[in-house]
Amino acid sequence: MTSTVTQSVVIIGGGPAGLTAAYRLTNLGYRVTIADRSPQLGGVCAVDDHCEIPEPFTLLGCHHATEALLQSLHPGSQQPATSEISLEFHLPDGSLVHYPRTAFPAPLHSWVNLLKFSGIPWKERWRLASWVEQLWEGDAELPADLEHRTADEWLASIGQSAQTRSLVWNPIAEWLTGNDLSVMSADAFVRSLKPLFLSTRPDSRISVVQDSFQTCVVQPITAVLTQANATILRNTEATQLRYEGDRISGVLLRNGSLLQADWYVAALPPQQFTPLLPERWLTRYAYFQHLAELQSIDSTILHLHVEQPCPTPRLILQGDTPFHSILATAATPERTSFALVTTDNQITEARPDCNLDSAIPDLLRSLKLLLPGSEILSTHHRTISDATLSLKPGSKLHRPIQRSPIANLLLAGSWTDTGWPPNLESAIVSGNRCADAIASDKPA
Repeated sequence: MTSTVTQSVVIIGGGPAGLTAAYRLTNLGYRVTIADRSPQLGGVCAVDDHCEIPEPFTLLGCHHATEALLQSLHPGSQQPATSEISLEFHLPDGSLVHYPRTAFPAPLHSWVNLLKFSGIPWKERWRLASWVEQLWEGDAELPADLEHRTADEWLASIGQSAQTRSLVWNPIAEWLTGNDLSVMSADAFVRSLKPLFLSTRPDSRISVVQDSFQTCVVQPITAVLTQANATILRNTEATQLRYEGDRISGVLLRNGSLLQADWYVAALPPQQFTPLLPERWLTRYAYFQHLAELQSIDSTILHLHVEQPCPTPRLILQGDTPFHSILATAATPERTSFALVTTDNQITEARPDCNLDSAIPDLLRSLKLLLPGSEILSTHHRTISDATLSLKPGSKLHRPIQRSPIANLLLAGSWTDTGWPPNLESAIVSGNRCADAIASDKPA
């Protein structure tokens, strides 16, 4: 077998998935070239030049691949500082209800937490807890048609009221997946809940990382790649995959040059990847045909920088406004950063004259997040096109595994089939799997 030192890999896309694959393969001795069409690496996690507030970075205890990557990049005492936070829900009466975290062993803690959660009416809680218990004991099974039903329809069928679905389950679904209950499949909803709410107590931990994703991941990976003499091409757009037989022979760039390697990893959203494919592959392989069925959802993050201290980071989910989640973190000891996230089209298309400047402070004051007399230093909203994958019924069958039918081509990205919702953990898992597949295979 040829030494991996002589093996080369071209990675198209510098988001979390592409960076993870590049980092792993560089450490394994491969010669890596990573190309991204943006001026800076990071994908949707890249720093917005128009926003002085770093993107919020939350880490769930069940995201083991993300934790492992952070530990590898920051060994020993250099680990980024984190603050553990609770999950809060804003109810119509103006109250905030915490989701409890008990110290019982698994799976008992999940059952007790559900029973103690006052955000759901008692009768609905008891009915749901009893049903979960029957699942654990094997006296009941999940329906076989969950992938073909919407989550909203399925929750209604197991006794969850319209109000509970709107105020509790829909904010959770949008926070974890970016998808609305009325759109996503019941199977995707259950799979997104299980790692955080129905696993071990450490897995249910929610933490805020004090530094941005750019500081914690993008910059240290870029430093490792630079030190290893990897080639990093920014502002570089791929336009076509060249092939010979059933193998990729090169990647044609917008400037007319050709990148060639032994292996190729496409770490792009499906909307950017499919135009690169040869027509004969689209017609010949169902693997590639399925990609055309995948749809994406835009997302908007509204940032506020406020002159007031933030003694404790907070995450609040709500179902009565377009913003499904609000994250409050300390930018400095005397300043608080707020990040409000929505997938609502009216907010996505918002302009400076849409009166957000008055509506958002009123919302924060109603939640007692904005103190009287606090000065808002800056506001900025950022719309991310194709931010996440639509998990509509049937989409599970179209999410591709990392290995493609083409021997030297692999796919990476949060939208690929990793067993996770299309989130940061899924992106990192996909990058790891691509690196493992290349390292375990014979040289191409």
